[in-house]
Amino acid sequence: MTDAHARHDAIGGVLAGLAALFFGGVIILGKQVSDLADPIPVEAMLSIRFAVAAVVMAAALAVTRRPLLAEPGERRGLALLAVFGYGVEATFFFLALRHGTAAAVTLLFFVYPVTVAFGAWLVGQGRPNRLTAIALVCALVGSAIVVATGAGLAIEAIGVVYAFTSAVVYSGYLVAADVVLRRTNSLTSGMWVSAGASVGLFLWSLAIGHWRTPSPAEWGPIVGMGFATAGAFVCLMEAIRRVGALRTAIISALEPLAASVLAWIILGERVSGGVAFGGALILSGAVTASLARRTPPAQEQQIP
Repeated sequence: MTDAHARHDAIGGVLAGLAALFFGGVIILGKQVSDLADPIPVEAMLSIRFAVAAVVMAAALAVTRRPLLAEPGERRGLALLAVFGYGVEATFFFLALRHGTAAAVTLLFFVYPVTVAFGAWLVGQGRPNRLTAIALVCALVGSAIVVATGAGLAIEAIGVVYAFTSAVVYSGYLVAADVVLRRTNSLTSGMWVSAGASVGLFLWSLAIGHWRTPSPAEWGPIVGMGFATAGAFVCLMEAIRRVGALRTAIISALEPLAASVLAWIILGERVSGGVAFGGALILSGAVTASLARRTPPAQEQQIP
């Protein structure tokens, strides 16, 4: 490998790590909003977050002269993925954050690479092999350890349910996206998903009476979440272009670690030895699941 190739790959690895850091930042900023007195409803918060991200990505598409419209035949599927996939997943994830700490919720959520592998098998993309089975065991045992030792992290039972539901819905989103998306570039599809999720959550929040504008203390973190979401997309897609989906997916497993470290630095959350050990098992399962799949289509669209 030449120095130019090594430098090219090194930049790709750094970008994948930055994407994980951005996603970790989204979690921490969302937790800051959740910890305020009388926080904005989750649906309203996420609607604004995705609106900001969609505007930022639309601007990036305009600057780079890439198409704003998804390819014909994929637009309806993208709209469904946005509303019933990522919009629902994000709602459950941030509801979980209101019943648990950022580190524990993120680590529990990160069982999704294993469920993605099994979901792909269910839709005919290959039967799980021995490595996938090992990954499943690692993820489930690690999650159990996180829950069992998470008393200091204030994990509530309903938070566990929300986190796991979010992981399952996200898995379905990734598997479906792999089936739906064939020609639309990743940045355009990301903008569509963000915009669709924003509109869907806005309408839902109006329908259930949960819409309100953010307070002055909430605007900063929510706008920051939007910019971080857009930044994560840009870094992730460029990393995939440079080093491929599989290596990007493995490096992106740094996300729960990034969230845990940021929670420790910014929120002062304590991470016990048991949670650290359980988190290591979950990460091992995530990496092993990525390696076990013959093709890693769904992982390249990782969104918290």
